[in-house]
Amino acid sequence: MKALKIVLITAVVIIIIIWFSPYKAILPGYHAFYFTPKKYEKELTNIKSQKNEFRKLSKQKQQQFLINTLTKHIFPFWYGTRWSFYGNTTTPGDGSIACGYFVTTTLSHAGVKLNRVKLAQCASEEMIRSLVQKQNITHFNSLSLQNFINGISKKGKGIYIIGLDNHTGYIYIDSTNEVRFIHASGRFPFCVVNEKASESVVLEKSDYKVVGKISDDDVFLNNYLNN
Repeated sequence: MKALKIVLITAVVIIIIIWFSPYKAILPGYHAFYFTPKKYEKELTNIKSQKNEFRKLSKQKQQQFLINTLTKHIFPFWYGTRWSFYGNTTTPGDGSIACGYFVTTTLSHAGVKLNRVKLAQCASEEMIRSLVQKQNITHFNSLSLQNFINGISKKGKGIYIIGLDNHTGYIYIDSTNEVRFIHASGRFPFCVVNEKASESVVLEKSDYKVVGKISDDDVFLNNYLNN
């Protein structure tokens, strides 16, 4: 009994530690109880219904609506969804998702009109160029990770799509200027994660980096709000 008690206490401690870490989405209850497919469908319906209101507002408010839509109402449902090279699920937490499909699926669910399959399978820069105007695209090649973070921080808060050597995902700079990397990771823990850019092995190992700032792009915002 004493051994069982120790095992149970240890398990609870581990669960608590994981819950307050960036990897809480890998816990079994994350998609079963908190971020369920049914709740996700409700979120997408709410997003669609709110668009009419934001079409009439200032660009700044439209930008914030896009940022909130992705970071608060779509991404959290996808955290913990398993990664696989050919994964193309459209239901967070069910099946697996590849890095390109994670980007195109979440944009499509947010209401951006695009070819989800074609863009997910093409080169990341080609995907970015099809969505973002040239003036909002920047290359950060052959830089150290810290120099990349310093460089993109100067571009300001918002949402970016990033293309790497063999990978893609999102960069999110929040109101505190913290730089986050949100992606379907082919490295541990092999799922969709939201991690500090400064701690990302994937970012560090990629020599090639191209970013498109979707939250600043007029054409992208118009696509997003008006389909």
